Amino acid sequence: MNAERWRESAGPWLGRLARYLDRWGIHPNVITVLGFLLSLGAGGLAGLDLRWGAALLWMFGGLCDALDGALARVSGKASPAGAFLDSTLDRYSDAAVLLGMGAAWQRAGTAWGGWIAGIALLGALMVSYTRARGEGLGISLREGLFTRLERFLLVLIALLTGWYGPLLILFAILAHLTVLQRAWQAMRMLSSPERHPL
Repeated sequence: MNAERWRESAGPWLGRLARYLDRWGIHPNVITVLGFLLSLGAGGLAGLDLRWGAALLWMFGGLCDALDGALARVSGKASPAGAFLDSTLDRYSDAAVLLGMGAAWQRAGTAWGGWIAGIALLGALMVSYTRARGEGLGISLREGLFTRLERFLLVLIALLTGWYGPLLILFAILAHLTVLQRAWQAMRMLSSPERHPL
């Protein structure tokens, strides 16, 4: 799925909702924290194998994750502090739901379910790290095989179907392939003669 295309199609209705929230004086950071709490709840319910409730909370958490940036732009309250808070809580949100699914899979009798969830979580964290590290070095690594939108959708499918095992394994594979993809791209860009002229 093309994340940029999704942003373009979702932008108008996110903008309308953001303007409505702005009229009520709601700060973008409130939406960010609310999204985190919903995702945390989704992880807890997933761990108890209450997957329909987990899927519902995950969807609302994802809406908040998309909405906080739109609200920040509409309200003129976009800031580095808000961006930092959003990125940090996103990582905790990923951890909560992946570990919750791993716990449910392990409770169902798969002794190594927690290990797979941990490997998947490491992949998710490293995908985000490679992007952040690239930006720190002045290059953009936003695209890739398994961006945040794809990760969100795969988790949602896992929660709706209960196929935690196969989809956690798929998540782990795709996440680490994306890390390798971005690392290769970064090494090529950073080693380019144009960046380091003689």
